[in-house]
Amino acid sequence: MTGANPHPSATGYETFFMHYEPRVRRYLFARGARNEVLEDAAQATMEEALRSWERLRRHPKPQAWLLMVAAQRHAKIYAERWRLGEPTDPADFDSLLHDGFAISCDERLDLLRSLRELPKQQREALVLRCLFDLPYEQIADVMGIRPSSARGHVSRALSHLAQMYAEEEGGCT
Repeated sequence: MTGANPHPSATGYETFFMHYEPRVRRYLFARGARNEVLEDAAQATMEEALRSWERLRRHPKPQAWLLMVAAQRHAKIYAERWRLGEPTDPADFDSLLHDGFAISCDERLDLLRSLRELPKQQREALVLRCLFDLPYEQIADVMGIRPSSARGHVSRALSHLAQMYAEEEGGCT
């Protein structure tokens, strides 16, 4: 299944899982989840999807539901590990980029570093819009905000990135 998001009512859970599980992982990574926290949150999300499969099959926005559950599971697992004094994300973002992922060019690395500097809600809204191509209504559902707030976060994130790029290039802001 390339391209279009398969709606669960037209697919079985296995097809749904194969399509959405990598998206859940990318979303969790964009939220800052790493290593075991990312693995545990992705697994918990897909397990919840399986437990809720009959309801999820009829859900009007299954991807938004899935990403909202992923955000909740990530926050819960991170908080529990933090409370217990366990390592949450021992690998630093830059070392992951260098050691765990193939970076095709310096510009991509610079962009990822710039994204990290954005406020959390701006970064999350921008990732949902640009990486997942979600409409503002679904971004709002995932983040628990109004669609107008989602638009504002994306707009401010893009403005912030443009300003950072202009400053790096020695231009005016």
